[in-house]
Amino acid sequence: ESKGNRNRARFERVLQGDVTDINALQPLCWSGCTDEHRADTWRLLLRYMPGNKARRADKMRQLRNEYSDAVNKYFNKYDSLSASEYDRTMYNQIAVDLPRTNPSMALFQNTSVQESLHRILYVWAIRHPGTGYVQGINDLVTPFFFVFLREVTGAEESVIISGQVMLQVSEEGMAQVEADCYHCLTNMLDNAQDNYVMDSKGIQEKVFRLKRIIGRLDDKLVAHLESQEVEFLQFAFRWFNCLLMREFSMQCTLRLWDSYVADKMFASFHVYVCAAVLLAFSKDLQAMDFQEIIMFLQKLPTQDWDSDKMDIILAQAYAWAEQFSLSHM
Repeated sequence: ESKGNRNRARFERVLQGDVTDINALQPLCWSGCTDEHRADTWRLLLRYMPGNKARRADKMRQLRNEYSDAVNKYFNKYDSLSASEYDRTMYNQIAVDLPRTNPSMALFQNTSVQESLHRILYVWAIRHPGTGYVQGINDLVTPFFFVFLREVTGAEESVIISGQVMLQVSEEGMAQVEADCYHCLTNMLDNAQDNYVMDSKGIQEKVFRLKRIIGRLDDKLVAHLESQEVEFLQFAFRWFNCLLMREFSMQCTLRLWDSYVADKMFASFHVYVCAAVLLAFSKDLQAMDFQEIIMFLQKLPTQDWDSDKMDIILAQAYAWAEQFSLSHM
């Protein structure tokens, strides 16, 4: 536990000053946040919460109110008859995707949680007509939702995952969670300097890049997948569309996101994380045929992975990203 205590002390040192030093906070977050500091750290690094403590309360109130005004203006006044075609398409597409959001967690099957996600995503779509809502963005809200819900309620992980937490969260608490999710999602996607693309063409390019990287690191695996006629797109599309969230427990996802929140180039880095995950199973995969490979990759056996395992995956991905950026992969 001493490692945890040391880490806690480091976060407290950086967070307790009158003005938070973002440059000091970033590497701490990249290496993994403590649960109790994650909400504030993410808000700060995503430039949603001001680093200056004196300005913080007013600014947060202002931004949270701004979100609830937007909900009133766009979502609550939505009328399918008078809505533009774009608005109607967005509204309906989100509604269709909501039940598919993180299906392994009962929390996200809760009706009021789905209504909350509908509001967040619809307001986001209206304000981002250039990209609009695309499937996958619904999954990107879930880590924020979990972290801010835990902060507001202080509930145990199991109580949140099961959805029971919704019985104890106040209306006021829920409004705060929702506004914070909206702003953090917005800033995370806006800040992605390597254009975090959600369209299928952008994702296809990333999948091909993943294949090239694997080819350089483990040509035997690539040869075996080709001999079994397994296409990378068959399994890796979802890894990019949902940023691997469907492949991991919430604990592992949060550890992954500590690094992504701390890195504006997370979309490029993600390719290397996918490579590290795939190569963790190289030996298993080389002993399988087409059907077995597809089944295996649809449901990766990561249930016993934890934050320490994610540290190893991230360190591996980081080493390869450095190595390949020099050789311009």
